[in-house]
Amino acid sequence: MPFLNVEFQSTDRQNIIRSLDDDVALQLREAASGLQSVTPLLVFLEDLNSDTEFAHSFVVEEPELNLYPTAQQGLLNWLVEKCTKGENDLTITTHSPYILSHLNLLLYAHQVAEQHPERRADVAAIVPEASWIDPKEFACYQVEGGGVESLVNDELGLIDNNELDGLSGDAADAFDNLIRLSKGIAVK
Repeated sequence: MPFLNVEFQSTDRQNIIRSLDDDVALQLREAASGLQSVTPLLVFLEDLNSDTEFAHSFVVEEPELNLYPTAQQGLLNWLVEKCTKGENDLTITTHSPYILSHLNLLLYAHQVAEQHPERRADVAAIVPEASWIDPKEFACYQVEGGGVESLVNDELGLIDNNELDGLSGDAADAFDNLIRLSKGIAVK
């Protein structure tokens, strides 16, 4: 699991997580909850993905659970790389604004490389090419109040504002108002 800088080993009913930084090993059941959540998913998908004879449809529900934001980004890169090869497709459900934001990065990296082929290597130095997402092969929907709404801006080919962004904005506005109150300034 390179994005977590750990290795998983299973032998004789022992499930071991080994840190590649300091070679420390521990039982999976003793590892952090994020590792416990994501390890079975990655092992399963890696095994299933080794069957290249057939196209697969992968559905991953809330992969961000118990993961730090940078680990969420690494996991998303891994999922896109492993689960969208050939005719495979990937569906993710999420409540994570980090996942949505990172999806935009993967979409935009593809766009920049397509619009400026001479800069492809520079783009790949920032975002691994295997993780780029072609906007023509991407959809993003918000399900709310019994309805479904596309979140993709057709003109930009990116995820547009959504409720999760709105919640972050609301929190930022509330924080700004608290700062104003603390300084004796009128609240907006």
